[in-house]
Amino acid sequence: MKKLSVLIVLMLVLTISGVYATWTYTQTTDVADEAVNMAMNLTDVVYAGSYGTYKVDHSGVSLTIDPKPGTTHTTALTISGSIVVTFTPATHAPVEIKDNGVDSTFTFTLSNNAWTFDDDTTDANPAKAVVTLNHSGEHAITWTPVGDGTFTYTLDAAAIAEHISLGEFVLDTKVKYDAFNAALAQGQIIFTVSDGTTAGTP
Repeated sequence: MKKLSVLIVLMLVLTISGVYATWTYTQTTDVADEAVNMAMNLTDVVYAGSYGTYKVDHSGVSLTIDPKPGTTHTTALTISGSIVVTFTPATHAPVEIKDNGVDSTFTFTLSNNAWTFDDDTTDANPAKAVVTLNHSGEHAITWTPVGDGTFTYTLDAAAIAEHISLGEFVLDTKVKYDAFNAALAQGQIIFTVSDGTTAGTP
């Protein structure tokens, strides 16, 4: 029997928010517009004859951008919640897979490698990266048996934060706020789980 891969790709979206602080700008009668970036994801993939299936639950994860503590308009990333990966062995998977789970890795990548923003167009400095990934490449998953035959791996907010850094930008006008919000829509953070093989390979 050929080992068929199961690959899950998850899109995480950064959103400007006022969770812990408020982005405040001087204005008279205008009600501030609000735009929220949203991601679309395909549902899970299952291959017939594979060792099992992955499921990634990111429903509780929030990546929001607030003013940095001690500032009024400098961006800072706030992460809450966890990414939970579940592996469910197939009925006819080998005993080793049922006992230990399948060798798996996760990666963080960016959908746009030119995801930049310039918060000061009056100087000669180039635009800065919106997001920088601190750890490139694959990271091994250590499965925890649940007791019902499945295995889980959890990345909490602190673990996610180790992989993602937000560039610091000064959004001291509503015009810059809107421009930065538009720039956020130009890229996404991709979380991928894989067993390292592709469909049809031995």
